[in-house]
Amino acid sequence: MERLPSTSTVLGLFADWDCTIAETHLEPGDSLVIYTDGVTEALSDRGEEFGEPRLMSLTQANNRMGPEDLLQAVVNAVLSFSGREREDDITLVVAQCRG
Repeated sequence: MERLPSTSTVLGLFADWDCTIAETHLEPGDSLVIYTDGVTEALSDRGEEFGEPRLMSLTQANNRMGPEDLLQAVVNAVLSFSGREREDDITLVVAQCRG
């Protein structure tokens, strides 16, 4: 698993927007998971965040799933973890490199 660094601020929020461009190489079968803070900052009833380590563990454990199933597994895990009304949106993109 490789964590790609953020290269910019929020997309589409500002009229003038500039960002750094970065590249990485994906092999056939590799997945790319892009998410907003609504995923990692989702709170449990005890005030604990879902967090990046939990997201990374979940994606690694399910790395053989297709993109649609992996996306649904993450959304279900976040909703189950938070167990209450979300304070932020959950935005998630999962793509898989084809061979």
